[in-house]
Amino acid sequence: MIKKTLQCAACVLMAIVVFFGAPNQAVCGQEPELKFGVLPVLQALPLFVAQDKGMFRAHGVSVQLAPFNTASEKDIALSTGAIDGYFGDLVTPIVLKGNGRDVIIVAANYDTRSDRRMFAILAKPGSHYKSLSDLADTPVAVSSNSVVHFLTETLLEQSGVPHEKISFFEAKNIGMRMQMLLSGQVEAAALPEPLVTAALAKGAKFLSDDAGLATSQTVLVFSGAFARAHPDLVKAFLKAVGEAAAFVNVSPDSVRSVMVEHVRLPEPLKQNYPTPRFPQLAPPDKTALETISKWLSERKVIPGPVEFGQIVDGSFLQ
Repeated sequence: MIKKTLQCAACVLMAIVVFFGAPNQAVCGQEPELKFGVLPVLQALPLFVAQDKGMFRAHGVSVQLAPFNTASEKDIALSTGAIDGYFGDLVTPIVLKGNGRDVIIVAANYDTRSDRRMFAILAKPGSHYKSLSDLADTPVAVSSNSVVHFLTETLLEQSGVPHEKISFFEAKNIGMRMQMLLSGQVEAAALPEPLVTAALAKGAKFLSDDAGLATSQTVLVFSGAFARAHPDLVKAFLKAVGEAAAFVNVSPDSVRSVMVEHVRLPEPLKQNYPTPRFPQLAPPDKTALETISKWLSERKVIPGPVEFGQIVDGSFLQ
């Protein structure tokens, strides 16, 4: 089993290097092209807009957005130098840093305020569940050791479910998780938007979401070595992303085509799903980061907690 796992990891690494090329190097003193990993999710929209509207070029940055389907693929690519940075949730960079990788979080680009959510816990269509407190001893489908796992556990505990009565069902594939919920194979599941909206339209029952929780943030992460070698490049990159976020907020309808092209939206939602609004780029919430870090340490995902100052560098926003 260990041999097969190592072989699979080697295959993934080889595929990443072949697809994205060798690690970046500056030529003749010029800044290198910045390779930045992205996922096809709503919270990454400003990155796609900055590319589509020429904002990176306007700030003097040559950027290649490298698409990935899973966080694990991004982590491997960053660790091997195939990409210079990536977009993700708070969990993945903490795991990398906690296990000895040289990564830094330079900004948070999205959070969940009272008027927006990133994840929700839903019950299967036709179920008797009315609130999270009804899920005591009922497995909830999640992806283990992920941000959705952390959020689900947090919401269940806040609703009064004793820790020993919280149960999970492993379902890493998000699309499969949604289908299992809608078909009644699982009683409840935690899903991200826009799948929450799609599942509700098909009869799933809403129980709770993460609106208002600081822990639901997406962040922009760089290899520490790359950021230290090219600080001006990272700063220009962030200025372009910030400009794109402001553009999305002011002209949401004008970026729908970009959203439909790059974000995984169920077909019925492509024409009417609301465009997200984005906050100003800022460092991530310290309490949220250290709470997640402690949770990962307690679960032995990392050997010990990662402190805020060890992984966050807000100087690139200046």
